[in-house]
Amino acid sequence: MKRTIEDVESHLEQVFSRSCSSEFPGCRIRVSLLDKNQRKKRKNASAEYWAPESGGQILVYFELTSEPEPSSAQRVAAVSPEAASPAPPPVSSQASTSLADLIRALNDAELRPGYGFVALKWFRDQVMPAVRPEWSTPDARSAILRDAIERGLVLTSKVPNPKSPAFPVTAIRLNRSASGTAEILGVPAPPPDEFRPIAIRGEALSQTILRERR
Repeated sequence: MKRTIEDVESHLEQVFSRSCSSEFPGCRIRVSLLDKNQRKKRKNASAEYWAPESGGQILVYFELTSEPEPSSAQRVAAVSPEAASPAPPPVSSQASTSLADLIRALNDAELRPGYGFVALKWFRDQVMPAVRPEWSTPDARSAILRDAIERGLVLTSKVPNPKSPAFPVTAIRLNRSASGTAEILGVPAPPPDEFRPIAIRGEALSQTILRERR
């Protein structure tokens, strides 16, 4: 019998629980497998339809089972959240229009069939000049793209280069959980973040996934 997405998620929850349950008392670890567009995979779908090498992602979050005593760091963050997450600078109307055009263009690029990622250089030098006349110069394109990245609207990562494996490609993607992104795209806003990144002891997650799919 083939393994389903739910089977893999359940196994990963057990793996993560063994690694860090003692560090987060009162919490239950939950795992969801997402596609490259950050949409949840159907739980009854075959596990073969999800793979990290094709852009699949893993969402790990904590579900409270009791009210643990807050740590000193948590108490400080609760008293002064501004200190931990300073607000981005205000956006002018002209810059706001440019950012909206950038987000829509990147969204269209991500939805291209048959492509697993959007290369930053390709998007900057070929897509952006066709979107706005103001982006015809390299400096203008770099400035608005850098602004979007600094505001957390666009995320960057390194991905394997299909043509030259020794030289990874810088890829970009929309931060669909960022405030304002859903509004610009005209889609429902994603649920608020309920997790924070943690370091997991043990083998690499990709190795666990590949072993469970065999």
